[in-house]
Amino acid sequence: CSSDLLSPQRILYVEDNSIVREITAELLAQEQRDIIAVATAEEALREFREHPFNIVITDVSLPQMSGLDLARKILDIDPKVLIIIASGYYLDLRLQKGGPNVRAIVKPFEAADIDALIAELRKTSGAGD
Repeated sequence: CSSDLLSPQRILYVEDNSIVREITAELLAQEQRDIIAVATAEEALREFREHPFNIVITDVSLPQMSGLDLARKILDIDPKVLIIIASGYYLDLRLQKGGPNVRAIVKPFEAADIDALIAELRKTSGAGD
């Protein structure tokens, strides 16, 4: 239902490159979105445990813990969260075990690419119903 796309989205964005993190957080910013951007998977887990998020966008290559490991830990906490893993290379085969709420996007991406992927995830997962 189209009203699902209008509901506020709390997005946790994880990217270790500060310039990419700032630019992408601005790119993702919209009236119906609350974006929290962090540099590490550990920070992301802390934020996720303290505050509800319905979408997590993470770079795959992070210091210490990878974006894929972060995705698994977050799904253990909340299996309904939607996760987008951003990478400079094609990841689809590694994501098949991630489940219906996990998708990959190749960097660099445009705001419209993320918007379309979020809309697809929300529709296929039933999020917001």
